[in-house]
Amino acid sequence: MTLSMKKILRYLIPTLLAGTCALASSQPTQLTTSIPACSMPPGQVLPDKYYKLRGHKKEFAWVSKVTATDQVASGQGGERADGSSMYDWFFFYRIDLNGDGYCDWYVNDAVPLSSGGDRDSLNTLYLGGTRGWSRIGATMPGDKPDELGYGESVQQQNAYLFGEEPALIYDATGKINYLITAFYDRSTQRDRKPGYRIYDWDVERKTLRLLDKWKPGSKAAGVYAFFKAHGAKVPSNPSVPVGEAIQRFDPDVEAFEIEQACDPQSALRSFPESNGVVSAYLLAHCKH
Repeated sequence: MTLSMKKILRYLIPTLLAGTCALASSQPTQLTTSIPACSMPPGQVLPDKYYKLRGHKKEFAWVSKVTATDQVASGQGGERADGSSMYDWFFFYRIDLNGDGYCDWYVNDAVPLSSGGDRDSLNTLYLGGTRGWSRIGATMPGDKPDELGYGESVQQQNAYLFGEEPALIYDATGKINYLITAFYDRSTQRDRKPGYRIYDWDVERKTLRLLDKWKPGSKAAGVYAFFKAHGAKVPSNPSVPVGEAIQRFDPDVEAFEIEQACDPQSALRSFPESNGVVSAYLLAHCKH
């Protein structure tokens, strides 16, 4: 059920005020969009299996063109069904996810659901280290690409849905990269996981940790307020002008999250076991 703009504004205004308070009270003093450079691990630029795939699947010919200076690499994956002409599309984003100084790959498999742009997702992380790449993702055969459908990826998908188009804000005091992602228009995950998502690295679990950006006074609230004011750095190749490498806050993304959170019949609220529990701090702004 779509809420009226009047209701959305009623939810949005106090939330914006709360975000302003978080910025004033708790924002780390050295948040920046200047992201420290990372070092590539030894070995090949991409995980080894992608070079093997290149050898016997023509769709992966693009792998040969990826260089060690590329911040982003992308190319075609497998065809969803024979004769469908709908292919998965891979996006590799070079980011230091765990703060160890080595570059990591944040991989998004964009899974086509129609010829018009409807899609699903699966994320995989490759951590760089002294011995090359270490994979964190859904269980699947080692000779298969990180595509939704192989192995146990469908059953485990929800654990590896971090978002599309990651952008970064760096805390120079804590030496932490905060990731900001979202599921955008035409993504089937947009209704279930609406709004901007902020992550840091969970050292114990060795994966990304979703933070509650709605909690007043939290670090995530400060990062979110900074993002609204200054944007976030998008991994981009040297050919991209500096001004175009900043992702700007889109109020429509936030408004949609509030709409979904405040509607008890929404996909977000209806399936907490798979979509996660909605922040109590966000729900506090809902008035019915």
